[in-house]
Amino acid sequence: MNSKRQIVLELNELCPHLLQEFMNQGALPNLSQIYSHADCYETHVDCDLGQLEPWTQWVTVHTGVSSEKHKIHRLGQAQNLEYDSIWDILSRRGFSSWLCGSMNTKWDQNDQHIMAIPDPWSINAESSPKSLDTFYEFVRANVQEHTNARFKQSLQKNLEFLIFMLGHGLSVRTVSMLIQQMLRQIRNAPDQWKKPFLLDCLQFDVFSHVYRKNKPDFATFFSNSTAHFQHKFWRYMEPEAFTLKPSDDEIKQYQNAILSAYQNHDALVGKALDLADSQTSIVISTAISQRPFSELDEVGGKRFYRPYSLKEIPSIFELEHVVDVCPVMSHQFYVVFESEQQAIFAAQQLKEYTVEGEALFSVRHQAKRVFLGCRIIRVLKGQPKINAINRELSFFDVFYLADNLKSGAHSSKGVLWIYNQNRQQTIFKEPLPLESVMTRLLDEYDMAS
Repeated sequence: MNSKRQIVLELNELCPHLLQEFMNQGALPNLSQIYSHADCYETHVDCDLGQLEPWTQWVTVHTGVSSEKHKIHRLGQAQNLEYDSIWDILSRRGFSSWLCGSMNTKWDQNDQHIMAIPDPWSINAESSPKSLDTFYEFVRANVQEHTNARFKQSLQKNLEFLIFMLGHGLSVRTVSMLIQQMLRQIRNAPDQWKKPFLLDCLQFDVFSHVYRKNKPDFATFFSNSTAHFQHKFWRYMEPEAFTLKPSDDEIKQYQNAILSAYQNHDALVGKALDLADSQTSIVISTAISQRPFSELDEVGGKRFYRPYSLKEIPSIFELEHVVDVCPVMSHQFYVVFESEQQAIFAAQQLKEYTVEGEALFSVRHQAKRVFLGCRIIRVLKGQPKINAINRELSFFDVFYLADNLKSGAHSSKGVLWIYNQNRQQTIFKEPLPLESVMTRLLDEYDMAS
């Protein structure tokens, strides 16, 4: 019904200054093409530091409502959202939407105008239609357990996923990347860190397949790979910004990891350009960005520990009346109880556990859920013990040290580029409030409200 379409590439936390630096080097040809034919904004969000999180600020992007008002401050809270998102507004006007992994989203499962795959950190979510759940569940497991060396998908799950991909756009290029990644792991190659790029390619194959088949008026594609790399590898790209210096060997191995992540996204942008016709706008949106994180370098940096098995948490910590244990992002997870009273009791129980005199968990209670994460952010030596009343556990039987030192922290600046092949570049000097992004996207349909 509508001749105008939008493909919104939600490239989480890309940095304005790194985009400019890498484009100036000629390393991002597709993003450079977008930039040269776009309305270009630097976005800004004014919020408390505790709300400067992607799972909060993407809700602001999608609704046009500040985090102070929408109050979605954690992953998995999207179902509590009381405001319309852009796809709800579009649906009422008869426009169709295809949401591919957008973060912390809520939509009406019965809305025939909306197709969606939840983000991989969602809790008790389903795809629309449910036939897309094979992809969602496979990616969710891999993303949430990416730091866990003990995690392996079953042969049956791998076969189900392969069959799904064969029917949903699996490309020759992605197959080639899959083979390359398998060879890296077999050889224990130093660039195994490229694995997230494979997940991006698999997801874009599915995105493209559904887009070509259904031709939605509004489509989103979300990727977190560059954000993950910046958190993990910034100190190797810019060691002079840190007190705690990496070794020469580490710099050699990881120095170009962030550039590679931007180039991976540039390749995805090229695929989006192939999908778009003259009536299709391509949007680059980052919500927020990052900066070097060196605040804790003087005390050894910030690390985190994650449980080997979330399913075993209730038995290990003697929690009763547990309905489910749900991973969130990084080291955090929810424990869901049968009643709120049981959740309150368990929260108090979990606060009693300590390691070397420090509280083991950060604990937050919300209705029937207890939100948890290991509070220890330093390297533990020897054989530390988890202590509680009349109990003692071996810490490293339950938790493992995940990933590298934290190297990137969130920044309030972001990017919004709105491209059309017939558009002349306009660079706006004034920062655009993040709450205004949704209205600006609706402007592309001449229906802002």
